[in-house]
Amino acid sequence: MSRTPEFDRTEVVDAALNVFWSDGYEASSIQKLLDAMNLNRGSLYGSFGDKAGLFCEVMDHYVAVAGGVIQDTLLATENPLDAIQSFFYRALLLADEETLSYGCLLLNTVSELAHTSPRLAQEALRRVAPLIDAFEQRVAQAQTLGMIDDEKSARALANYLMALLAGLRVQAKMGASRETIKDIIDTGLASLRPCPR
Repeated sequence: MSRTPEFDRTEVVDAALNVFWSDGYEASSIQKLLDAMNLNRGSLYGSFGDKAGLFCEVMDHYVAVAGGVIQDTLLATENPLDAIQSFFYRALLLADEETLSYGCLLLNTVSELAHTSPRLAQEALRRVAPLIDAFEQRVAQAQTLGMIDDEKSARALANYLMALLAGLRVQAKMGASRETIKDIIDTGLASLRPCPR
């Protein structure tokens, strides 16, 4: 009979998240992770399989935390255009400096591992997909209401919003001021509005 792990799984996964998020996957050595999680190698491998298995669970934990922002803004706000703006403001203007400097764990992973570990990069992309779907849902609603130009498909505009978010994450990591970030958000979202006839 297997032994029950003698640790709080959420707590140790959160500790691993902080290491992966700040240092990246490759630079997060097993020893650095063990120190942060306060585990021995046997506990880590017995509970998570390997470093990649731990990282997949970390990504799930990250999505669960970030999902709260999506639910509270992008999905909860009645006006679809306001919902999109609220999501961008919450994610980029209300986050603390340390969080902004880390960027997005999932986007960082795609960029870092696309060539060296494509399987993990694909795992990160798979976890980004629900956000693109949520963008598409709200864009389609806004198009129906005449708030967003309908010359482009809702999917194309959702992909544009994802690209805007990725670019803003890079700007934030580079130290762009919140005023600059807000200007980029407002300019990007204004481009979605129908042109006056």
